Amino acid sequence: MNKGTVIVLAAVFIAITVIMSGLFVYEFSVAGKQNTSYKEIQSSYESQQQSVVLNNAFSHWDYIAIENSSLLAPQYMGNATLNWIGGPLTGTYHGVSNITAVWNRFFGLWSAVWYYTVSPPVASVSGSSARVVSENQFVLTPYSNPDQAQYLNISYSLTYMFNDGNWSILSETWHIIGSGFISPAQQFVLSNYIGDLAFSHWNNIAIENNTTVMEQYDSNATLHWIGGPLNGTYSGISQINSTWNRFFGLWSAVWFYSEAPPAITVSDNIANVSADVQFVVQDAANQSVFKYINVSYNILYYDTGFSSASGMPTYLIYSETFQITGSNVLSKL
Repeated sequence: MNKGTVIVLAAVFIAITVIMSGLFVYEFSVAGKQNTSYKEIQSSYESQQQSVVLNNAFSHWDYIAIENSSLLAPQYMGNATLNWIGGPLTGTYHGVSNITAVWNRFFGLWSAVWYYTVSPPVASVSGSSARVVSENQFVLTPYSNPDQAQYLNISYSLTYMFNDGNWSILSETWHIIGSGFISPAQQFVLSNYIGDLAFSHWNNIAIENNTTVMEQYDSNATLHWIGGPLNGTYSGISQINSTWNRFFGLWSAVWFYSEAPPAITVSDNIANVSADVQFVVQDAANQSVFKYINVSYNILYYDTGFSSASGMPTYLIYSETFQITGSNVLSKL
């Protein structure tokens, strides 16, 4: 091969290389544009479907508000799951028939239902699945007392699947994170609730059940015992527990009486109960001897947060005063 031939072949090779490079750049550019176009279309589709899913969620809450389980049922996939957290309906329910039965039980409690979204719900779409999260408040009137209004604060989550051309609910979580009574009913109901807690406390003392007594205290509670052999201030669960054990060790039987209805006040997260209580006790060392102990009682409760199990605030004893104002042997029962 002579020199001229080599030069010609080199020139041809260079030309082909330049052409192929140009074609590669062109193809890469076209592919990049196609990829950008696909992402734009996908983004546009997801944005559109977010609106569709949100509308479905609002329809779902509307059907709950109008208490129509027949309209709710078609919104679920056949294998859907409802996770209900808080209150008497707590549980996990599988399948449309079980979910519908739960909603019918819920509707059986309330004569009217309204709802509000506390803040705008957030919807997200990824392929054939979507999710809506929201904080909703439901305002309800019970069949048992139509003049009373209550509220349920719900942390809501709905998972959707695109199925047969529609978005259907695959999973739903109804999590009660707060409940109460709309004023003025709220104050009345809370006062009764606090009163029940106080009587439960005195009853647990009367049956000398140390376990249930101690469950009613906050971890950093204080017991002020004024008068008698247990006179002193006791702080924390351990010291209070020891004090009640000493008290129960003195008596083989205990009864209590509230001399008048307790005075109860509720303000924000604090509740206070004041009462004159008489305990009648049977001496453990000499069971033929019965005594009375008159006590000026004061219990300060603190709301430690909503209980999903009871559907009510959790009030625990923060400070307690057991002040003996009189004591003597009973001549007869």
